[in-house]
Amino acid sequence: MNRRQAGIALAVGAGTVGIGALLHRLLVEAEPAPTGRQSLLIGGAGAMMALNTSWARAFMRSHPEIDIVIEKGGSLPAYIAASRGAIDLAAMTRSLSDAEDDASAHHFLVARGDVGIVVQRGSPLRNLGREQVRGLLTGEIGNWRQVGGPARTVKVYAHARGGIARQFAEEFLLDGSDFAPAASECDSDASLIAAVAADPDGIGAIGAREQIGAAAVRCVEVDGVAATRATVLSGRYPYAHSFYLLLYGEQDGLRADFLAFARSAAGQEIVRQAGLVAVC
Repeated sequence: MNRRQAGIALAVGAGTVGIGALLHRLLVEAEPAPTGRQSLLIGGAGAMMALNTSWARAFMRSHPEIDIVIEKGGSLPAYIAASRGAIDLAAMTRSLSDAEDDASAHHFLVARGDVGIVVQRGSPLRNLGREQVRGLLTGEIGNWRQVGGPARTVKVYAHARGGIARQFAEEFLLDGSDFAPAASECDSDASLIAAVAADPDGIGAIGAREQIGAAAVRCVEVDGVAATRATVLSGRYPYAHSFYLLLYGEQDGLRADFLAFARSAAGQEIVRQAGLVAVC
């Protein structure tokens, strides 16, 4: 058993929630790479899957001798896996806890994002408080009149159950609660935007608000703060969040090269293309 396999076995044996799902495929792919080839294993938050995949494709174009495997499984399982040598980089959507922040944990900010609360462009609502947003999306507030709008029934649009976008929104916006039972499900940001654009009583939450483009929707302010690059970078916008890559141990080898690429001009352009906010 090589070092990586031993690390994976140790991590799986730890029994941490989600660790088995994260590392099941990695265990299969942890055999020694063919002669002349190297491997890089990245695991972590599902919300970073698309960004990690885009970085990996670009990185492999200039490093054709490298195979990159990307798996999702959550920030905590990824941290544990990285700390035990089972994966090379952990993709995390939160900062380190005091217990995690030791001298070997090198945590790098690689992007910022935000969740936009969208309504039809003609809606009279310009601002909502966080509790109002939560109430509207969970169905606790069922009529727009309760938040200063017209006396009409609120129509909630949400991503499909079980998907990464839905899970992230429930954790990040709703403190673990579910969307309204009557919420209409959409299979993508684009379909959610189109649904809200066609419904004067609609409301929804999307990531990467730059995808709105010329659509007939707009993002409301939250607690009086509009989502702009400046307010997302500063964290003043309430629904701003951060993406990190964590390297545990020595800052060397392929993992350091990949991290440097993610934070380079080319890597940050990929961040922008994903509708996120560049940080480097």
